[in-house]
Amino acid sequence: MRPRTILLIALLLGVWAVERWGSGLNPLHWSFGADGRNCQLVAVVDGDSLRLNCQGKTVAVRLHCIDAPEKQQKPWGNRSREALKALAPQQLELVAIEKDRYGRTVGDVYTADAAHVLLNLEQVKTGNAAVYVQYCEDKRFFRAERDARKAKLGIWSRKGEHQTPWTFRHSR
Repeated sequence: MRPRTILLIALLLGVWAVERWGSGLNPLHWSFGADGRNCQLVAVVDGDSLRLNCQGKTVAVRLHCIDAPEKQQKPWGNRSREALKALAPQQLELVAIEKDRYGRTVGDVYTADAAHVLLNLEQVKTGNAAVYVQYCEDKRFFRAERDARKAKLGIWSRKGEHQTPWTFRHSR
């Protein structure tokens, strides 16, 4: 086969794989260690926001794909923040995806240890955040939220406005 034909076949297989298995295969969500920036935790702002020190620069980070209760959504906002504090070690890896309208880096944040835990996903798995549907296409998050709802974890333990932080923000 000619190299051009092989390249075309590989490209088509790649497109098919993304369509078949979803955005978990989206290169924007991949982390290979070197692609992420090693950072130190400065502060947990709330259940979906952190301040990190990455190579001497303070970076405001908004966790991709999730929306956690606001601080004013008592007690859920505090619970979500405390859960993220408990999850986040000092050493983290930031995989930046984009900037939001407030200039924050939106990204995936992993523990920098061998477990390489995705904090964003853990917040959803434990019921401490909801999937921010309009900004997420990663099926892992939707499965995690469905499981947390079924198990009545965290914000899913009882009905209320705390389950939709985006509605709370717009109602004030």
